Amino acid sequence: MNSPQTLLVIGIHREELAFGQAVAGGVDPAQVAVLEIPEGLSGQPPPIARRFQYEALHRALYLQLLPHVLNRHRLLVDLHSGSDPQLGADLICADPALCECLRTALAGGGHLAGAEVRVVPLGDESADLHARTIIPPQVWRNPAFLYLGLEIYLPGPADEWPAACALARELIAIAAGCAGRLDGR
Repeated sequence: MNSPQTLLVIGIHREELAFGQAVAGGVDPAQVAVLEIPEGLSGQPPPIARRFQYEALHRALYLQLLPHVLNRHRLLVDLHSGSDPQLGADLICADPALCECLRTALAGGGHLAGAEVRVVPLGDESADLHARTIIPPQVWRNPAFLYLGLEIYLPGPADEWPAACALARELIAIAAGCAGRLDGR
């Protein structure tokens, strides 16, 4: 049996694991494989004195994803969560064709529950783009697969997660559809 084209990674930041598990519990395993990081890093960067160590551990954790993705999946969805009074999401990726496909798909509306959803390009320090990351470029700019950072902004406590989980699942499905359409390029 072939692996699903999409791999959803949850728990890179340990504070986000419970939300990731709630999202993953509702995805179709035939369409989306899930990789749970049971003991991820804190999403809160440490004081400046320990920043180098934190960034090194962060990079090492992401590099450990490569064997799980390479030659198995076309799309890596890296799920994160933040808080905001308004339900929303950022779709963060470096591939211009994926960004354009996502923008086109989102323009069609869908069932995005009135959430604000933005596509945010990702690039190098030298690029004139909107987002930067300490994630190694071997992950977010790998020619063998597409990387999508998915940041869901949660408006409240866990009892308000159903709409956020539905939004995350819909965005994962949209991204998977885009990745499938881009396969022939």
